[in-house]
Amino acid sequence: MTSRKLLVLGLVSKGGCGKDSCSKYLAKKYGGKEIVMSNLIGRALKLFHIYPDRVAVSWFIRVARKRFGKDILAKAVVHEIQMGSHPFYVLNGIRIKKEVDLLRKSLGKNFILVDIVCDDQIRFKRIRTRQEITGVKKDNVDVPLEEFLKWEQKIGNEKEIPAIEKKVDYVIDNNGAKRELLSKLDNLIANLNP
Repeated sequence: MTSRKLLVLGLVSKGGCGKDSCSKYLAKKYGGKEIVMSNLIGRALKLFHIYPDRVAVSWFIRVARKRFGKDILAKAVVHEIQMGSHPFYVLNGIRIKKEVDLLRKSLGKNFILVDIVCDDQIRFKRIRTRQEITGVKKDNVDVPLEEFLKWEQKIGNEKEIPAIEKKVDYVIDNNGAKRELLSKLDNLIANLNP
């Protein structure tokens, strides 16, 4: 790593917990660069004119990880950080334990893993609302909550999230209003940069 002061926040969460909102807010307010892990896969899929829904993204990265290693996305991210000039990065959507291991090994104390959590019912409602507003269907929410949770567990990219959540440095509860979430994020940054 370079000698510059560096902070890299890695965000992990199940779908609908608010990690996208957190990532965008942190990057914008604190002048950081946001790296969305799944966007690397999405760009590759678009080259082949494949719509990047969760099933396609999950399949594509599963094949790439089998061939090139489970930490393939983390390797790309570490390279981008090392070649970049930003003092602050937000990594949105870490989903594999090997990614966490590589990021911790490569970035050391500069890497902080944060879990964004909320109740299943709340995140299910958020996902439904998001799909209604955007018209983009990435998740199977036309079913009862129980069926959605079973479907979600079958998605390859979601399987390791519970194990990763046990390795986090900080947990941010996002069951409340957006202003509460933003206040918690501000407090986190204040604690990391005394």
